[in-house]
Amino acid sequence: MPPDVTSFATFVEKGGVGKTTTAAHLAVAADRFHDRDVVVLDLAGTQNDIATHFGIDVTDDAIDAPVSAVFKDEWEFIRDNIDDVVDRMTFETVSGPDIIPADTGLGGADNNLANVPREERFDRLAAFIADDLARRYDVVALDLPGKEDNIAINGLYAVEDVVAPLRPGAFERSQLDALEADLAAIRESTPADPALAMVLPTMIDRRTNQSDKFCAEIEAAYPDICGPAIPSTANIGTLQEEGQTLFDVPDDELYASGREARDGYRAATDQLLTYIQP
Repeated sequence: MPPDVTSFATFVEKGGVGKTTTAAHLAVAADRFHDRDVVVLDLAGTQNDIATHFGIDVTDDAIDAPVSAVFKDEWEFIRDNIDDVVDRMTFETVSGPDIIPADTGLGGADNNLANVPREERFDRLAAFIADDLARRYDVVALDLPGKEDNIAINGLYAVEDVVAPLRPGAFERSQLDALEADLAAIRESTPADPALAMVLPTMIDRRTNQSDKFCAEIEAAYPDICGPAIPSTANIGTLQEEGQTLFDVPDDELYASGREARDGYRAATDQLLTYIQP
């Protein structure tokens, strides 16, 4: 990875913990409050949740150049022979960051990578970031699949630093232990060297003992990389449906919990960029 590029991935092997929401809000905060040029890659599936979060209607017909092409053997030929292919892959947003949306070819790309020799399998996304995105952006954020597949390992190899959003619950707490074990296994069995850069408690309800206990456990277990607690707020779901983030609306249109969540994401971005700055 070029030394002047800051990169991270949101990853945990569980859905519904705020992974995509976290990626979107950290990206916006990095753009607005740190004056960084930011791009977010949606590699988490074909639902295009990142595009939806930023109010962009993306279908396969609208995707002129799919990100799944990066994982093909022919990518270098495609890049060198198709004009402005990376520009055609990228969408601007009104919130600030650019996005590269998911496409239906990602599933096939994951399957095809399984047939590639292991020593050549995991560095394709890293090469794309270094060769094609580093000249354009200061920060690259990846929203990875919620499973340990070849696409996810490519992402972990490319960025190394992992943000793990996690909601309260005994099962969710055990998932964090499992995530650390998974990252260790990836380090042992692949060229990737992923490590936790931030554990971010999400969907926190301070009115419940469960949330308080969960936050206390995370803070005790990860004192150096525990991020600020992000409260549960109806604003996030409503705004996501409208194609906005918490940073896109004025204070008087947010609940108190929405303002607290927005401020939490900004503080988390400050902490993360300090931790992983090149």
